[in-house]
Amino acid sequence: MPSKLVNILIQIVSLVLFALVSAIAPQYTWLFFILYFIIIMVVMTKMSMKGFKRADSVKGSPLFKEDNTSIAMGSDTLILQEVKEQFKAVMLMMFLPFIIIFLVPPIYWTYINPIVDSATKQLFENEVLVRFIGFLVFYSILVLTIQIPRLILMRGLKSKKQLYTPRTFALYKEGLLMDGRLLAFDKDMCYKVDSKRKFVQIESPQLPYNVRLYTLEVSKLADRIREVGLHECRE
Repeated sequence: MPSKLVNILIQIVSLVLFALVSAIAPQYTWLFFILYFIIIMVVMTKMSMKGFKRADSVKGSPLFKEDNTSIAMGSDTLILQEVKEQFKAVMLMMFLPFIIIFLVPPIYWTYINPIVDSATKQLFENEVLVRFIGFLVFYSILVLTIQIPRLILMRGLKSKKQLYTPRTFALYKEGLLMDGRLLAFDKDMCYKVDSKRKFVQIESPQLPYNVRLYTLEVSKLADRIREVGLHECRE
């Protein structure tokens, strides 16, 4: 996962590019937005697939195999509440930007931009530069009004990472085969065991989610995971 510094740098560069295109070639702004978000979606998809390898690269017999996790999952009375919390958070994070996008622009261009425009014209005579600064302030305010509520929302979640609960899985020496995809093991991975709730959870700072493996044979699965080199997570 990219570091916080890299994320900040990406956002700053994005703001400058948005403002530059809007100031110099406003007729291409929407085209630039579309291309930008396509690239972002591709990058996010690749990040979500980080650690996965081709399933046909698996060698040998599985050390442990679970063909129906729904049986063990059905005995977990807390999973529904966890999913509900994550679902609410995802829905809020999806709809909040749209609400802000409709509210911020009219407020900015009506009340804030005239002040920014007046102050900038006193410092610079170049109209393109004046427009660039106006758009840069606009996009900065827009991003901040989206990001701040999002960060507050994320901090309010009990678990900052989404759960990935495969329907079927098979444990191999080199990785975990889940729903046809192989998650390769690395040194940063660890596992947690919850015998009462019938799952073993694999976590890693390199993954954008926690992998929760439901099975009725929790102890056996934990032993096999320990055999392949993973250590138990430290609280």
